[in-house]
Amino acid sequence: MTDTASLRLSRLIRDTEGVLLPLTEMADDVVVARVEFGFDLPQAPISTPAAAHTASLAEAADHGSLGGTVVLITETLRSPAGVAAVLTDYAGAAALVVPPGTHSHLGDRVHRQGSADRVPALLERSPHVTWSEILVHLRQLTEGATSALAWPDVDDLSALAAVIAETTDASITIEDPASRVLAHANLGGELDEIRRETILSGAIPDWRIAELEESGFLDMVRRSTDVVERPAEGTSPARSVIALRSEGELIGTIWAAYPAEVDPEPLREVLRDAARAALPVMLRTLRRSPFEKRIRREALGAILAGSADLGPSATLLSLPFSGSYCVLAFTEVAPEREPVLRFHLRAAFADAVLAHLSSAGGSSVRTSPAHAGQTNIGQAGNGLAHIGADRAEAGQGRHLAALVQMSEPMNAERVRDHVIAVLRRSLPTAETLRFGVGTPVDRLDVVHRSWTEAAYIVDAVRNSTEDDPGSDDGGVADTQTPKGSDAQGGPGARGRIVGATIRDVSARVAGLQVADVLLSADERTSSRVLAPAQALAAHDGKHNGSLLDTLRVYFATVGNSAEASRRLHVHTNSLRHRLGRIEEITGLSTAEPAERLWLELSVLVYDRS
Repeated sequence: MTDTASLRLSRLIRDTEGVLLPLTEMADDVVVARVEFGFDLPQAPISTPAAAHTASLAEAADHGSLGGTVVLITETLRSPAGVAAVLTDYAGAAALVVPPGTHSHLGDRVHRQGSADRVPALLERSPHVTWSEILVHLRQLTEGATSALAWPDVDDLSALAAVIAETTDASITIEDPASRVLAHANLGGELDEIRRETILSGAIPDWRIAELEESGFLDMVRRSTDVVERPAEGTSPARSVIALRSEGELIGTIWAAYPAEVDPEPLREVLRDAARAALPVMLRTLRRSPFEKRIRREALGAILAGSADLGPSATLLSLPFSGSYCVLAFTEVAPEREPVLRFHLRAAFADAVLAHLSSAGGSSVRTSPAHAGQTNIGQAGNGLAHIGADRAEAGQGRHLAALVQMSEPMNAERVRDHVIAVLRRSLPTAETLRFGVGTPVDRLDVVHRSWTEAAYIVDAVRNSTEDDPGSDDGGVADTQTPKGSDAQGGPGARGRIVGATIRDVSARVAGLQVADVLLSADERTSSRVLAPAQALAAHDGKHNGSLLDTLRVYFATVGNSAEASRRLHVHTNSLRHRLGRIEEITGLSTAEPAERLWLELSVLVYDRS
């Protein structure tokens, strides 16, 4: 066994799936030694169609040895002859990364050359990434190629943790330098308190970190270059830890918890080998180039927008066309909480892909004979409603989208309850998490319908729970609270989780859809609908008033003056006076059914705009 193994072309192609598109088969699985731009190579020739007829392989080799080199070709290739010329110019290279669109210029001649001696593999750059991003990404892959040859070829930390656990009979946790859990694997038996809390929260508990800091154990781990052991204490099992380092920098740790019958001596050897095997996987996990996260977000956005060409996005995210899918839409989550959500959702379902996306209800409200009655939110991240030159983005909201893949079909209610059960214990005190569950589907090309529904649902949930924050006490469904809620009251209680399906908030969703339709109407119609609410908002801004809020509460209580007065903390006579002022300003009375409807629609559309 050797300590290191270089990056091979097959691994590079696999690790750039969705970023680089293979156009030809590789002739040999060569070792990748370096990544360079073509114009940076010494005496690099200039490719022209004519060069294909004059250059020879021997002449091409004159500009330097290209063995094991991945060359980035930035000049646009506009014909099969141009592609053939570049292949000739850079004969001997491991692979050529060519510009987007090159696939349309492949001819029979190029395909035949793709399997010939010294002819490099062709990889086409995705239009979603830049040349600089590709260069950084490929060089990071080559830098993280160190690994142990005897270990299985694992692609992710969860698979690696499972392999270590099976090899050692220990429970394994892989963490980043901030003690956040990246992967874990258990081998039966009961979990000790520390490990249970670590898995539930996605990070080592603060009290445990303080304890390890005070004892000096964490400092010992940070400075160590070998396995560090901590003996069993009471009900807490023994633990062995090894630090993962890249060029001296601490990039993570592997923790093994094991019962007394496990011999720590062979465990040390396994952890040493595991640390070498984990290095490239950890580097890819922690040092992903910014563009990787961006293109994954864009890929998920394309799927949720109903893109006609799902192939590249599905390949990038490793999602099969057929399967049990469901989309969850969360109210925007703090960046530090997103990894915890991702961790628990991936543990709860077969897979989960998360990204913060924009959704715009009024941007693309459209119906077709095939989907009559459905309202699309529009392209994720791009849907804007432009109703007049000064119109704000209509119905636009920012959500954390989670596309979950289920191992077996589940209805929306089961998904909702499952998510609440999984997330309940990890939610910090005093934090409120709201989410909507779209109707599950069985094909990737209709996932956008689930997303459309989920985004509307979470907006309805957010509006209803913010109207009356105290109405969701104890998780009892009422007129203000979705049925799928989990709330705990009282000091020191856990955080509050409110989840809903379309059945829970169908009326509110219908109201939001109506608002989006009105926002998408012609400017004259939408402006007329908005006029009363805009007049009240202008008055409130000028006089530091609250007439618009008064109208919201009045409608929320279905015109119950006593209840509206209680919520507004004013006397009933004061409420009547405000309603009178509203009539004076808008010319509309809440006592007249048609005028009341206009006022309600105006407030609804104003709040959605």
